Amino acid sequence: MSEVRNNQEEERVKEEHDEVVNNAENKENLESSDENSKPETEAGVNSKAESGEITEEEEIAALRKKAEERDSYLDQLLRTRAEFMNYQKRVRKENESTSQYAIQNLILDLFPELDNFDRALKLADSSKDFDKFVEGIKLIEVQLFKVLAKYGVKPIETVGKTFDPNLHEAVMEEENNELPHHTIIDEFQGGFLLNERVIRPSKVKVSRRTIEENDVKEVDESEEIEDIENDND
Repeated sequence: MSEVRNNQEEERVKEEHDEVVNNAENKENLESSDENSKPETEAGVNSKAESGEITEEEEIAALRKKAEERDSYLDQLLRTRAEFMNYQKRVRKENESTSQYAIQNLILDLFPELDNFDRALKLADSSKDFDKFVEGIKLIEVQLFKVLAKYGVKPIETVGKTFDPNLHEAVMEEENNELPHHTIIDEFQGGFLLNERVIRPSKVKVSRRTIEENDVKEVDESEEIEDIENDND
């Protein structure tokens, strides 16, 4: 009986020992499994982030941010457009004001000459001296041209000059074989330049040759020969 009891005791101890060993091995295997599964979980999260997979809340937040940026850009665009339109209106108004008063200085410089002209007319009525009146008018004309020259206005030269369609307007021709063709021989209305730009062409009368210059030379030479022969006779 004692031997049987001893054998049973040994078997029970052996079973307890095996159970303890098995529990230890199972614990180690479980810990090893947890450690192995952790990197896999982190790798899955990283992979999800890299692939662009986000939650619905994150997607809504991103859309709201983009909408706010869009509204900000639109607001800036509208503000810039409004400022530009105001700038255009301001420039237009300034240009209109400038054009209205651009000749103010010229008018102020002309007032003294208008006063001189008025005094000349009064002097002519009181003195009846025609020569003094003409002299006064000529002086006023000189002063007027000086004022115009101050602002870049100068008369176009005409009489004795060759006709230039860019400067002159021929309103009459006169036969004249003594002058080169289309030489200006009279001026009907003066023309003016403003800073080398024609603002009014001169109306003039020009010469028109009826014979060529070579023919004139031959006639002159024949007349000279006749004169020499007459002198010799």
